[in-house]
Amino acid sequence: MKYRRNIIIISVISILIILLKFLNVLQIENNLGRPIPLLLLIIAFSVITIFFQEKIDNNYKEGIINYHNIDILKYICAILIIILHLRPFKYYSNELDLTFNNIITRICVPLFFLITGYFIAKKEKDNPSYIKNYIKKMIPLYLVWSTLYIPIIISFIIQNSSLINDYLQFVNLPIYVIIILLILLLPIILLITLIYTGVYYHLWYFPALLFSLMVLSKWKKKFKIKYLLIISFFLLLFGATETYYGILPIGIKALVSFYFKIFFTTRNFLFFGLFYVVLGYYMGTKKEIYSKNCFVKLIIFVFLLVFEAIFLHDTERLNSNILLSCVPIVYYLFITILYISKPKDNKVKFPFRDLSKYYYFIHPGIIFILFSIKAINVDINPYFQVGIVLLITDLLSRIIIYLKKKFPKLII
Repeated sequence: MKYRRNIIIISVISILIILLKFLNVLQIENNLGRPIPLLLLIIAFSVITIFFQEKIDNNYKEGIINYHNIDILKYICAILIIILHLRPFKYYSNELDLTFNNIITRICVPLFFLITGYFIAKKEKDNPSYIKNYIKKMIPLYLVWSTLYIPIIISFIIQNSSLINDYLQFVNLPIYVIIILLILLLPIILLITLIYTGVYYHLWYFPALLFSLMVLSKWKKKFKIKYLLIISFFLLLFGATETYYGILPIGIKALVSFYFKIFFTTRNFLFFGLFYVVLGYYMGTKKEIYSKNCFVKLIIFVFLLVFEAIFLHDTERLNSNILLSCVPIVYYLFITILYISKPKDNKVKFPFRDLSKYYYFIHPGIIFILFSIKAINVDINPYFQVGIVLLITDLLSRIIIYLKKKFPKLII
């Protein structure tokens, strides 16, 4: 049985790599499309897949789950999100830009949603009011960070004042009318940004998470979670229309275009966050979530994500936030990470969880400031860009962690 599975793994890996060859990802020009490199890739991927799958199976049989791995995964995802928002390879390498911007980093936010949903389900078993308490804890944190980003927004407006002046001239309204409109509309604009888009571009995640949890909390009191999981998946399919816009039928395109004229994006709780939060929660309600051959399935769907990204690369898109291959990937990746290694009792503990949290909060401000003072720009080596942003983000994150330990009541 074991040998049969290994043969199947080798066969599947071989087919996937040959497909990459036919899609010109592995080319003779980059020396990866030649027979020997192709054979070496097949051997390497097959050996890695078989090794890790056996390791995961053994840990599952022994009942070993390593939750610390999830903190490491979140930390890696936080770094990948920094790369996504910095986009350092845009003018350096089309292949690297595609790899990071449209493939690897698109897994990260769904993972954060799923992880939150999973652990809320686990903690709710000991504390039935956990969702309510979690939301109450998150709202002040979200408001504080929204306030901290207001100076960044003001700086952005000042830097783009010429464009704003051009727009005001185009509108051709008296200045007193514009001022009155701003005063009247400001509360509405502020409300929309807080509950929908976020005050700054990365903060959309928090209203999406909070509203997803609110819906989940209300739903589970009256109905089964699996029904919400099904409904939210169909909502995710609509959300994915922004990614697959170029291949949609004309009738659906018209509907989607109408939606985007009003709501701008499907990157919100209803069409993105809800499904992954509910999926994580549903997984957390199960006694065990192990899936047979989960690492093998993960590798297959990672290859499919690459194929999907290549297919969409030259297709008209409104955005690339939602890729459908991410659904099985985050599911099997989460299971894989739980079982892939045994817990270790390290004396020196690296603060993966706290750093990942503050990396996410801080990095957009760092990117904006560094570009504003011209410490970095698109012409600078991309690896230097990543290094300097990551270094400063890490330093400030550690300062905040220190302050939190010294002043536990500090909301930040």
